[in-house]
Amino acid sequence: METRHRYASEDDQDGVAARVRMPTKSPVGGGFASHRGGRGSGGWFGARTVLALLALCGVATVVHIYQFSYGDLYFPPLTEPFYNKSMVEFSTKFGTFTIELYPEHAPKSVDTFKKLVDQGFYEKDAGFYRNEPNFVLQGGGFLAGKKSPFDNLPIEYSLPSEERMVVIARGRKASSGNSEFAIMLHDNTESNKPSGDSPGYTVFGRVIEGWHTIQSISKKMRTGYLAKEDLDRQTTFDNVQYVSRVTHNNPQVRARLEELTHVLETEYTVTIFSELNCPETKELRALFSKLKASARISPIGHSPSHPYEREALEALTGQTTLPQVYVNKQHIGRLEDVEALNKDGRLQALLERSGALAEPTVWNAITQYPLVVFSKSYCPYCKKAKEALAALGAKPYVFELDLRQDGPAIQSFLFKFTHQSTVPNVFIKGKSIGGSDDTLALYKSGELKDKLKRAGAI
Repeated sequence: METRHRYASEDDQDGVAARVRMPTKSPVGGGFASHRGGRGSGGWFGARTVLALLALCGVATVVHIYQFSYGDLYFPPLTEPFYNKSMVEFSTKFGTFTIELYPEHAPKSVDTFKKLVDQGFYEKDAGFYRNEPNFVLQGGGFLAGKKSPFDNLPIEYSLPSEERMVVIARGRKASSGNSEFAIMLHDNTESNKPSGDSPGYTVFGRVIEGWHTIQSISKKMRTGYLAKEDLDRQTTFDNVQYVSRVTHNNPQVRARLEELTHVLETEYTVTIFSELNCPETKELRALFSKLKASARISPIGHSPSHPYEREALEALTGQTTLPQVYVNKQHIGRLEDVEALNKDGRLQALLERSGALAEPTVWNAITQYPLVVFSKSYCPYCKKAKEALAALGAKPYVFELDLRQDGPAIQSFLFKFTHQSTVPNVFIKGKSIGGSDDTLALYKSGELKDKLKRAGAI
């Protein structure tokens, strides 16, 4: 049974979490029936005929499958140029994300949104206050009680609510939407399309850059609506500005631009854009593996179902040859450039600064030292945990993450490793015992002393 969902506006905040079932495709089994030829020349002729027919059918089937999969996917050379388009970039403590606006699909909604941006509506006391993982991330000025100076918007249903789309939030009334918006974390097309007494929801834009940021916010924010007294817990919009980004009128090209941007934005990782089975790429992979750097290879131009990858990559980066190496969106160059950096020692330093060595840095520390504390020099909770350890005579190996260039990368890896996003993060003999509260609780119970003794830390 399908459940209808609303993205609440400033007039109505009673949204319900979504659960949309997707149909499951069941494979259909099949096979050839056996054929037994008769004896003698007639039987042999019949058998040969059947075998020939079976072979012909097999070839025809393969050709048909290929044509169905790839043969009909003819994409002509691009005749229209790439161009720059004005978009809106939001900055948060987790990073930035950029929204492309669709005035051709929702002119009134886009016009109001741009007016709100122009007036600085989203730059003070505004942010994300509702997080429904795998459903929506909703933001605006609701939690601070901000009211839009503009009239409410009519429904302008035109586009499906696919993942990454940005939708005008509204209440029960169709015309209650205004300043609040929701980013689709999942394909919510079925629940958002017009049906029954619902006119659907207005899609007015799409997140084309910074999807890693959106995913990070959803992973780290509390699930559900924040209460008004929790205003300080919302993910605040620190800055909102217009930016220029490259785009194209061809939808396939736009898809490639979005995909490649997502790859380029992968944090704390070496990215290698390469042709398939490229010898130079194998050398690059071996080099980065030797340095224990996290590296990702992104094949370009190998799939008929992903046309215009080369054109999109050139438009994004200005590079026309492969392979090309990037670290945190910074262009490093080709194999010879990487080898030159490695030869004079600059590559190691670059990788350390970029955070591409964060994972081996953590592993080396927690396996080499019996007691490790990941801390920040200004953090009062870190200070309490370190004081408790010092009271027992322990001398931990301390990482002050705020004083290291790779500090954010280390903290990001620790979150993936321990599911703890805050500091301190205390490790005894390679295992995390938690943060400040956990450390102090173990100290009071006497368990901390026992653990440190068994680990050889005191």
